[in-house]
Amino acid sequence: METFTRVIAIVVELAVLTAVFYSLFAGMTCEAFDCGLNQKYHKFIKLVMMIMGCLLLVFLVAHLIAFYPRLPINV
Repeated sequence: METFTRVIAIVVELAVLTAVFYSLFAGMTCEAFDCGLNQKYHKFIKLVMMIMGCLLLVFLVAHLIAFYPRLPINV
């Protein structure tokens, strides 16, 4: 039961962190185009943000699995 609870806690924390960083990347993309970046770079910027998001997701998953504390079992 301890392992299942730990997995649920990691998934919930990963979902929250993913939402925060998605908002951050979306804001950076909007800001880049608001500051005068040409629309012809839209696909490239989208690809770069997707690659950065995937790398961040791998980083977060690895660190949450490695360093998330074990939850105590109350018997």
